[in-house]
Amino acid sequence: MNIYFYFSLLFSTICFSYSDGRLVFLYTHFRHGPRGPTQLNDDYIDRFGEKWTNLGELTLVGERMLYLLGIRNRKKYIEEEGFLSEKFDPHEMLIYSMDKNRAILSCYSILQGLYPQRVNLGETLTPKQEENAYPPILEEKEVKDPYIEQAIKELKGSALPHSMMLAPTRMIHQKDIKMGIYKIGDCVEKINNFTENNLKIKELKEETEKFNEVYSEKLNKYFNRENPKFSTKELKKICSEFLSDHTDNREMLDFKEKTKIDFDVLKKDCLQFYKLYYFYGYYSDNEKLLPHVESSKIMRELLFYMKRRLDADISEINEDLNYKDYSRPKLILISGHDVAVACNLVILIKALNLNMTTKFHFPRYASQIALEVRTKSKKCKNYSDYFIVGYFDNTEIFNVKVDEFINKVEKEIWTDQQVDEYCGFYEKNNDNKEKNVYKVIMIIFICLFVSCLLTIIFLVYKIYSSNHSKDLKQKIDDIDEIIS
Repeated sequence: MNIYFYFSLLFSTICFSYSDGRLVFLYTHFRHGPRGPTQLNDDYIDRFGEKWTNLGELTLVGERMLYLLGIRNRKKYIEEEGFLSEKFDPHEMLIYSMDKNRAILSCYSILQGLYPQRVNLGETLTPKQEENAYPPILEEKEVKDPYIEQAIKELKGSALPHSMMLAPTRMIHQKDIKMGIYKIGDCVEKINNFTENNLKIKELKEETEKFNEVYSEKLNKYFNRENPKFSTKELKKICSEFLSDHTDNREMLDFKEKTKIDFDVLKKDCLQFYKLYYFYGYYSDNEKLLPHVESSKIMRELLFYMKRRLDADISEINEDLNYKDYSRPKLILISGHDVAVACNLVILIKALNLNMTTKFHFPRYASQIALEVRTKSKKCKNYSDYFIVGYFDNTEIFNVKVDEFINKVEKEIWTDQQVDEYCGFYEKNNDNKEKNVYKVIMIIFICLFVSCLLTIIFLVYKIYSSNHSKDLKQKIDDIDEIIS
């Protein structure tokens, strides 16, 4: 019996290791952490009477949440698997963030968890380096500033307070053409019309009605409203603000006293409402228009870097060199918003024909997609030797061969021309081209007209000058004849 037990344990251990495989490439895309409300009055007070110092910025709870996510990723990908270096190596990863403060600070927070301290790695300044670390504005002073010297003393040889480790983060502007994650920012009018129609879907109307039945009377009383029911958009705004206050542990005493609402129940109902709002408003159409516009380019970037990394692994490029030129990173890390994360999920779900649930269409604060490319072989010959496992937070959503993944995703994502045609950029470009042609023709016509006019003026002048010369000569001859 003992032999059977140990044999079973050994067999299960081997199977577990075998199913995990060697990690070759990692893609993570996470939503920013909790933020303050995005709508406040002039005194920075929200509709529940809570005072804020910012508008839509990352909160302390948000910083902590992303830091802990970074710690979890460090434990798995650095300490347990040894996939990334113990010390930050800028060649191992490409880090991107949307150009909103809450996304940028979320990126910094997760990186602090991924690479918490330098001092543990012996990265401190030598006394000579400390002497060279004064900026010019302080070098010129004959007497050292005691305030500055105290700050240096508190650093204890570290470059930054608390031994912080910095990592370069690339910004993704909403209109960035290369990454295109938010090219939808240029397509707002088209998408707004699309979502407005979707908000009229029967299921979403029923959810709005259900929410109103439970809360409209109490909310109307608190907000001093006369309208009996709230619209779908109004409820979304109310839920958004409430979730910001509740996540930040705001008491909302006046709201609680007047409505007698159980906040935990309201939180649950708001999250459910949000899931259905996003699912039916943005992703329920068969064509998945919004995800195609939003995520096709980033999916293409993902496939590009994945292939580069796998090609290096197949070619057995020296481990010290196979990612040193920035084009073969081990990790792509992106900090973004709920819609961007959800759109990536929707594209993957549709491409791989997975079951659709509302859970995947409203990523909560700090939710993370992780795509792990692994292999069970020490020596790989082609893409079929690799498999890719997709996770949404702790849920495994797929496990497929890499060549199958690439083929299906490439067929699903849109080309630049398809995105341009849907958004109207293609027609605009053609219109601009036609306008440019007309401009060129007009310029040529004006130039020809001016040239002809100048030629005529020149010929008239020549004729006039010639006639004038003849008259002058005749007069001189006449004068000579009279004199003689």
